Amino acid sequence: MRAESARRDEAGFTLIEMIVVIAIVALIAGLVLMRQPWTSAGFEREATQRALADALRLAHSRAITQGRNVAVLTGAAGFSVDGGPVRPLPAHQTLSASHIVFMPDGGSSGGTIMLASGQKRIVVTVNWLTGRVRAGDVNGP
Repeated sequence: MRAESARRDEAGFTLIEMIVVIAIVALIAGLVLMRQPWTSAGFEREATQRALADALRLAHSRAITQGRNVAVLTGAAGFSVDGGPVRPLPAHQTLSASHIVFMPDGGSSGGTIMLASGQKRIVVTVNWLTGRVRAGDVNGP
């Protein structure tokens, strides 16, 4: 009988052992997360793509509501809307040079802007007839 009770006492883990293991795992996870960069090239590329597409859509809306031509200029350093300040790009990204004009009737001069970041390429196109802005990944999904 004594051997049975001794085995029962040894079976399983104690609460203290479990808490110590969880604390060690949490400490290691915290150290790993602190070493990870909070930004990545993919997130930055997507943010730039959205900012550019939003700027183009803003210019389109502004041309219609204000009844005048509104231009968007892009270049290696960044892009600007209607002569405003240049929105700079992250250091590893470049834009193709382009000058797209949106007109009060909703049309535009149309064009294609290439956003390059490392090996990835994203194309933002503006339809000349409707002024519609579309973005897509050149390298596929």
